[in-house]
Amino acid sequence: MDQLSVSEMTMLHNSWRNINRFLPGGFFLPNFPRVCPKDERSIFKEPSVAAGVLRLKAWYTTVMKRLAIQTIVLLLLVAGVSAAAYGLWLAHVIELPSVAIRSVGRVSGLLSTGSSTVELPVAFHRQEHSLSCEIATLKMALALYGTEVSETELINALPFDPTPKGGGIWGDPNKGFVGDIDGRMLVDGYGVYWDPIAKVGMKYKRTSVLRNSNAAAVAAHIAAGRPVIVWGYFGRYKAYSWTSSSGTPVRAVNGEHTRIVTGFSGPVSAPTSFTIIDPIYGPAQWSTAKFVENWTSLGQHGVVVYPEPRWVRVKDNPRVWEISEDGTTRHWVRSPAILYARGGSMDLVLAIDNAQIVRYRIGNEIAK
Repeated sequence: MDQLSVSEMTMLHNSWRNINRFLPGGFFLPNFPRVCPKDERSIFKEPSVAAGVLRLKAWYTTVMKRLAIQTIVLLLLVAGVSAAAYGLWLAHVIELPSVAIRSVGRVSGLLSTGSSTVELPVAFHRQEHSLSCEIATLKMALALYGTEVSETELINALPFDPTPKGGGIWGDPNKGFVGDIDGRMLVDGYGVYWDPIAKVGMKYKRTSVLRNSNAAAVAAHIAAGRPVIVWGYFGRYKAYSWTSSSGTPVRAVNGEHTRIVTGFSGPVSAPTSFTIIDPIYGPAQWSTAKFVENWTSLGQHGVVVYPEPRWVRVKDNPRVWEISEDGTTRHWVRSPAILYARGGSMDLVLAIDNAQIVRYRIGNEIAK
């Protein structure tokens, strides 16, 4: 048997200590003592350092397999309890504190994640206000194209409907944000719908509104590299309604919430699942049935964000150009009246420099 040097014995001793430090006994490893004896001197009985290392490696492999299996079982047990409690809460059978609701939401999200056929590299941003989900999802969509805008800047560009709540009358989310963005859902705050968000986004990139749309249309936009913000609800579904100050009926839902769609699986014409990013909980994988069920609550509307702006002008030059939907061509808009007729305004025209404008080839002018 080889005589071990002091340095070799020290190396084996440190290896043993590291394994025991990170792999304690207990619930996960009830048989740990039989796998890795606590008597570290046993490893010094090996004929060489190499043999000692091989024995340590065998211990490590065995323990890791047992730990992995038991961890998975534990996660499944936790998920099962969480799913059952969450299901009873959704059905209005029991009440759960907000902390518990958030926890089971996170567990469900973790266990439902998966890969997609198409996936846009959208980075998660957690909403900074209690009801700023629409702003947070718009921020994520713009960031995909390198446009970093703060929630504060986007909120400052967003219209608010100041109508006080009372007597069945409140603000119109189709016109602006209803209530306090730091308020409580349907108490003193609500949210904002697709048209105002699309207009805010238009200051930076071309946007379009999906109205009464479908899953295939969302998948087509994702496949073309365009993220889609969708409106639905969080928590327990319950429809609400009120009348705006102008007498317009408002369709609403408890827990009104937006998410950004970043990927899908299956064919474009019939996607089987979608990847969404929730501005509270982060990424999750939803079946198409679950996605559509949630999306249907407010009529299947959304906002598509494109990689290029719609209207631009060179700095210190008043001439306005409209960029084509495919982002390759610029068309001169001959007058402000034509710009307004096409749904634009000067505050939606992005000022860029000469180096940027030449990237677009010149197309026909827009005369009407």
